[in-house]
Amino acid sequence: MSGSRCAASSVAVRRQSPEAVAMAWAAVASRRLRSASAVGARTMGADVLTTQRRDPPSSTSVNSGINITMKTSFRRLLIGCVAASALQVVAPTIAHAQIEASPLIPATLPDGFDKGRNVSVTERPRPDYDPLGVNLGGFTLFPKVDTGIGYTSNVYLTDNNKEGDGFVVFNPAARLRSEWNRHQVQLNAAGAFRRFFNNSVRNEDSYNLAALGRLDVGDALTVTGEAQFAQQFETPITGDVASSLAVLSQYKRDFLSLRGQYGVGQGRLMLAADRSHFAFDPIRLPSGTAIDQENRDRTLTRVTAQAEYAFTPSISAYGQLSYGDTDYDTLLLPNVANRDSDSYRFIAGTNFDLSALVRGTIGVGYAQRNYKSPLYKDVDGLSIEAKVEYFPSELTTFGLGLRRVIEDSNIGNTNAYFDNRGSLRVDHELLRNLILNAIAEYAQQDFIGSTRKTTFYRGAGGARYLINRLLGLQLQLSYIKRDTTGEDLGQQFDEFRGQLTLVVQR
Repeated sequence: MSGSRCAASSVAVRRQSPEAVAMAWAAVASRRLRSASAVGARTMGADVLTTQRRDPPSSTSVNSGINITMKTSFRRLLIGCVAASALQVVAPTIAHAQIEASPLIPATLPDGFDKGRNVSVTERPRPDYDPLGVNLGGFTLFPKVDTGIGYTSNVYLTDNNKEGDGFVVFNPAARLRSEWNRHQVQLNAAGAFRRFFNNSVRNEDSYNLAALGRLDVGDALTVTGEAQFAQQFETPITGDVASSLAVLSQYKRDFLSLRGQYGVGQGRLMLAADRSHFAFDPIRLPSGTAIDQENRDRTLTRVTAQAEYAFTPSISAYGQLSYGDTDYDTLLLPNVANRDSDSYRFIAGTNFDLSALVRGTIGVGYAQRNYKSPLYKDVDGLSIEAKVEYFPSELTTFGLGLRRVIEDSNIGNTNAYFDNRGSLRVDHELLRNLILNAIAEYAQQDFIGSTRKTTFYRGAGGARYLINRLLGLQLQLSYIKRDTTGEDLGQQFDEFRGQLTLVVQR
């Protein structure tokens, strides 16, 4: 199909109803012989925070910064780097509209810049308000339930014929953590259930079950295994499928990983392998029509190696090499190969944590994706990962994030794009039990072999009020806008969303 016909189809799509938009984009996707691959799931390589061994871990990663002092053994300060991302995946927020949410499995980023020299506003302990959990012998159970009400001004994320709707949310979660001096076991279970008042087709049922075990082998070696099973919804902030389809797209993910970490002196070596399988459910349109997504089902296998060296207790350098194999379960269409590929990435940079000033990770490297079928053009280019936090005072934290990676696409006549993202966040402790936040985010997707560009803008603000150890309130407001330029424009939209949540925890 010519570029002019693509553009005409895109204009027609924007003038139709939400259901017609979805059907039109499904047809465009099939004709372009592409299969979207963005799922916004957290896996190995998502945000990580290195903590002391018995602190509750915060997220999943093979990567954590070197955390050493001249008087404390390397192992004791690094042994606690374990995963607990299950609760975050389905957290009761408006995360589906966050630009910073990755449309593909995040590239592994050595984000462990926390060497114990700074504490952000959101991390700071609040003994009068932090939950104590339920003591179960050698384990502690942390139960939590969030319930809330919200509103969206554009329930189907369309350009014309916008429809607003309210919704209610119910998000139960529980985390069971061992309290041993050596080794660790952690179990996580979380759900996120959303019900819209007038558009039941947009209802969401998400959940995540996860188990993690860490074995301490001697003083320098740790081995960590993890398994996850999740059902999630795609983020519309993606260049992989039309937003009107993404908000209705649900998938299941199985995840297994094994990683080892060896640290001695001022150096550390890490090796990790993980396997993820994705199974996409049919998209159900308001009329009851179903769009099959079987040709998006796939398995991703990755291996990552990383070496780090600490020059001082505050500054370290790292180099990381990763390989990924993407294998689709079926052909894209009869007698048409799918987008199976091999990917490689090398990135190098520094981790730093300067007391009472700044901490962060900055990495620059090269990424390449080679498709196994000649139908698709190989892609390579610059890769960037950066996250920096600045501490002007104990009451305020500024956070800056930058990212550039290669992603697959099935929009128009493109097969891949560079995903460029930046975010700025401010957290301020107005009172000991009142924390404010403001977020500005920007994303630009440059489609390879095409003049098409998609740009997202998002602004958000919110507050978290801690009533006591058991109760809290959260308010979050956001506005997001998507613009497109060039050939095969695709759908533009904007949305305002607000949500008020009551938090009950133990």
